Formats: sequence, C-alpha cells, structure tokens
Amino acid sequence: MIGIILPTRGVVFTKVEDHIEKIRNTSKERIKVFRSYDKPIPESFDFLVKEALEDKDITHIWFIEEDTVPPLDCLDKLLNVSEDISFIDYGVNGWSCSAKNSNEKILWCGFGCTMVKRHVFTKVTQPWFRTDKKFRLNTMEWVDVDHKDIYGGHDVWFFSHAREKGCTFRKIEGECIHLKLSELGKKEINKG
Repeated sequence: MIGIILPTRGVVFTKVEDHIEKIRNTSKERIKVFRSYDKPIPESFDFLVKEALEDKDITHIWFIEEDTVPPLDCLDKLLNVSEDISFIDYGVNGWSCSAKNSNEKILWCGFGCTMVKRHVFTKVTQPWFRTDKKFRLNTMEWVDVDHKDIYGGHDVWFFSHAREKGCTFRKIEGECIHLKLSELGKKEINKG
C-alpha cells in the first residue's frame, strides 16, 4: 500500500487534489492519503510520516506537496525502481529542485513528488525533517538558524542524512507542474 503524505500550510490547490484522486481511481495499488492542515513545516512532515507508518501495510511513502501536480502516469514509474528514493523534478523560479555533485550523484531533491520506501525511515534517525539547521555549500557544514518558524531546508536535511545511511536515489523522467498562488482573488468578482 502507498501512503500519500500531503502536508500543507493551509492551502491545497484543487488541481493537486484532482490528480491524486485520478491516480487513486486508476491505479491497481491501494492508496491511503494523510493530510495535515494545522502544523508548520517540518512538523507536519514528521507527524504525517509517523501516522502513515502506524499502518503496517504501507510499503512506500509518497510525498506530494500542496502546490505540485504529479503527472497522471507517474506512480508505476516511481514504484518500479530498485533505489530507496525516487522522485520527479519540478521547477521553482526556473531552477531544478534537485542538486547533484560534480560526479552527477544526486545529493538531494525537493519533496514535491518523491517516493520513499518504508525502510528508509528506520535507517534515518528522527526528527526526519528539520528547518533549524541549514547546509552551507561553501563550507560543507550544517549551521544553526537563529530564528524560529523558518520554512525550507527540511528536504536537504532528510536527503543528506538518508544518503549518509547508504540510501540510493533515482530521478524519474518527466516533470511535475509547480503551481504558484499569485493572489487569492477579488471580492464580488466571479474569477476571484
């Protein structure tokens, strides 16, 4: 069984939910969706993974972020790999969400559309996701972040520690649609 983790800071695009339902309805795999609307990142990630792992039938955790639309035909591609973690890339401001070193080895990727085999969560120590530490590429070290409630970096933390534990990664061909909320709309306007 696949456990879809859908963490959110309060707004999930309808198109994301629509694609999840279409994938659930057309897949031979059993899929269970775990949602969180009231927790900040990274706490929502940790909370949802713990909740999903309580179900012993779940073999894979599929992260789909609130603003990332996975291709409708991607589930089998993500599952049918020998690597521990597979993902489909998506762009943010014209940049890839994955990083490679000079040897083309994947260092990390974003969680927009990422499949993680269950056993990875027994290899990587908790908390699995953190935003109070940042990785500095120029010095190749983790540094503390002074302020609370910071967003981002939880993916770099998780994948760096998974790689240290010997987990393997594969980028799947294709690209997700990365949505952006430009405005919430205008009152009394039908398109608002």
